[in-house]
Amino acid sequence: MVRVWEVLDANETARSAYLRILSRPTRREVAQNAICLLLWLETTMGFDILRSVATMAPDDLSLARIVFEANALCTYVLHGYYALPPPFEGFPAITALCGGGRLIDHRFFRFHKDLVARGVTMIRDTVAALVFNDNLHAMLRRFEDDSNSLLIPNPVPAPELMAPFIITRTTPPEDSRTVFVAFPEYHPLSSQDIKDYFERTLGFGHCIERIATERPCTRQSAKHGVVVFRSAELRDEAMHGEAAVFFRVDGRDMWVQPYMPPY
Repeated sequence: MVRVWEVLDANETARSAYLRILSRPTRREVAQNAICLLLWLETTMGFDILRSVATMAPDDLSLARIVFEANALCTYVLHGYYALPPPFEGFPAITALCGGGRLIDHRFFRFHKDLVARGVTMIRDTVAALVFNDNLHAMLRRFEDDSNSLLIPNPVPAPELMAPFIITRTTPPEDSRTVFVAFPEYHPLSSQDIKDYFERTLGFGHCIERIATERPCTRQSAKHGVVVFRSAELRDEAMHGEAAVFFRVDGRDMWVQPYMPPY
């Protein structure tokens, strides 16, 4: 059984990043939106980004851009609009945090909007709710201080800290069978190309449930896709157990990364 204090302890970096954003200063709602989006990127996509945010100076322009972009993206995926028009084309600060655009760019969030919204909502209602809880963190600090004090033998955590961390709902099973696909615009792949590669070229047989590729704006080619396998085991086998894989499909590049839903 996972207890509340364990979740608080495991997300200490997220808490530090949250406090750093608030110190700019930043409106609490904006800071929380930004952290929810960044937590989703880190916990489900594997990017190590919260540590970087937590160590930025409050007056660092990069921090201001990250907060603005993360808040804008969170508002977009949850509500379908940007709170303010993005001043930077393509969300470059978030893209840079996530490795420079191989997978994560503004079109990624547009194409995968519904999936990202499910994940961010789950993060917001579970882990992030504890990250933002000042009372729980004050209790944890008092317990840690008592544990380090010679005057209080065998201190006991507050009941709120010992309470079980309960999640009442989970993301759809399909999410645990999903991979994100990205390819260069100048060499796009069709759904049939991707299906043939996994099922015929790699020899996995009838392993794919569905595939969708981006329908970009005029004068753009598709760059993003999503593949849902028939089982999580088939997905992991196709990924060779790796966190991300680079494939060559008929001489064209394809970057594939599994989605790891928060719960």
